[in-house]
Amino acid sequence: MKKFGLFIVLFAVFILFLSVFYSTNPLLTNTMEIAFIIPHADDETIGASGIISMLLNSGYKLHFDLMTSGNGIGSNTIKVCNYYNVNIPANESERGKKGRIREDSFKQVMKIINVTDYKLHGIDDGALNTDQVFSVMENLYLKKRIKVFYTTTGDRNPDHHACHEAMKKMQEKYPNLKYRQFPVYYYFMDHGKTKPTQSLFCSFVDVGVDAYANTIKNMFQVYYNIHTILPSFYPRSDGVISFSPERIYYNMI
Repeated sequence: MKKFGLFIVLFAVFILFLSVFYSTNPLLTNTMEIAFIIPHADDETIGASGIISMLLNSGYKLHFDLMTSGNGIGSNTIKVCNYYNVNIPANESERGKKGRIREDSFKQVMKIINVTDYKLHGIDDGALNTDQVFSVMENLYLKKRIKVFYTTTGDRNPDHHACHEAMKKMQEKYPNLKYRQFPVYYYFMDHGKTKPTQSLFCSFVDVGVDAYANTIKNMFQVYYNIHTILPSFYPRSDGVISFSPERIYYNMI
């Protein structure tokens, strides 16, 4: 009888521990399905590859919506190479070629992390608007009942900012859901010290992700191979260096 009573006490302590753990860690919630709304292929890796790895390792089911094809062509846009031999029609435009290669690179990363639940929206690079992203997020909540959303913070990139503004609209309409944002260029900005991004929230946590360095490296390597990440632009772009932390802004525990 005493052993049974001790078991009950220990079980109660364990439940209390889990309750405190989940109520104080903004990344771990009782809701096991989480949606990532990604402006461009590589944003998820640059901004949150370690967080993504941590969530998957913790048993969460992740859904991804890739909003643009990343097909922008111009003096201020990156050029890509067809490293993975994507099948491209001979008469495809330069924009079309770039979009196909970048969308394929996203698929390559999804294979690395063993995620099959994703959707490619194929919107032109630079043309994403707030209402398009809001519609995707709202449908995920209303139809799939997803209650935890991740996307980028606002910055000068119009597609990043569209995701930021869409999350703002979601929070205004559905304030009881959980919203998390990650700055895409956190490392490039000297851990946010030199060029602060626009976040919806004041609360943030810097998460150590060294335990997932190998997966992070493999994810980065894909984009390094097609040249969307350049050594001059991002410290981890050689596909080898992987280190902590990553920053997440959040609205509620």
